[in-house]
Amino acid sequence: MRVTILTNGPGELWGWVRPVASELRKRGHSISMWLLPCQFASGHEREAASLLGVDKLEGPSSASVLWRELSHEKTDSIIQLGGDVMFGLRMSKSSGVPLTVYSYRHRKDIPGVKLLTAYPEQVNIPSAVPIGDLVKDAIELDITPAAMNSWNWPKDESSPRILFLPGSRPVIRLAAMSWLCELRECLKDRIPNVRIRTLFPQFMPEAEIKQWQKAGLNPVRCGAGVAMRGSDYAITQPGTNNFELMHCGLPGLVTAPEKFLKYIPVSGIAGVVASIPLIGPAIKRKALTRIIDRWDGYISLPNRTFKAELLSEMYGDVTPEIIADRAASELSDREGLRVIHDELLRRSGSSGAASRLCDIASIGGEAL
Repeated sequence: MRVTILTNGPGELWGWVRPVASELRKRGHSISMWLLPCQFASGHEREAASLLGVDKLEGPSSASVLWRELSHEKTDSIIQLGGDVMFGLRMSKSSGVPLTVYSYRHRKDIPGVKLLTAYPEQVNIPSAVPIGDLVKDAIELDITPAAMNSWNWPKDESSPRILFLPGSRPVIRLAAMSWLCELRECLKDRIPNVRIRTLFPQFMPEAEIKQWQKAGLNPVRCGAGVAMRGSDYAITQPGTNNFELMHCGLPGLVTAPEKFLKYIPVSGIAGVVASIPLIGPAIKRKALTRIIDRWDGYISLPNRTFKAELLSEMYGDVTPEIIADRAASELSDREGLRVIHDELLRRSGSSGAASRLCDIASIGGEAL
């Protein structure tokens, strides 16, 4: 059986596609993957996708080229894991093959399409079926004996271990480097024996790793499931890694300083207007404020999903000094960290979402 996967950004590719592709290979199927346009793209999607053992890899390409090529795909099943659903509908219509879509939120029913999501709390339309979080399955793929043995960062109650997670988009990482250097110094002022590492995925290019080494930010390429379980605290931005923190039970601070708003893409007409000099920044700030208000004031995915502050959050006019004060305060409260750890794992749910997705998409274990 030939299964086609449509996906877009780095979080979807590594957090959603990876466990689904693994499950499909176990069931003996051929995998065709299409990389869709994505405003959050890291530029390394193709390299990451090449590590997933797919039989055919297409894209990324322009929307117009992609639109034309999608109609020529010969497949038996289509799974969309990220990106605009219009691309999946295009392929489904031209091939006559049903479409299954997984997303953290569905705004409306789509006739003839199987809509899946992670948690019951994310269901806002009757047809969306919660199957668990694919990111939890991805985290578990990281846990191998070799990976665990390679993570040499022993626990020491007097010397806390903090992970910096600078994100997947190069433009944000570059802008964040000096800010994180300042944050590192602020943390050392408050916690002299603090240990800090900066986590990157395995496909991060060596040239960029060397930049972060030169800056003294101790970059490491490692699976999140290993690194997060072997750390005490994390400082990150909104994104898929927020769910990774939850699944590993790692307390952390999700932050979105106002000075970085110009690097955050905004979709639709608001995004077009936001690109206009002088006028744009104010429009973007208003659009992003509206989005935050829509999610009850939360910016991290676990907090949005469960409408509770499971991970600490700070956004707006925040500085490295303010972030360091908050992190140092939380790290000093060991009992508080233990409570957060337990609550994150309680919310995490069960694994096996990839298997359930394949079952619902009617992709059994028959070989080619």
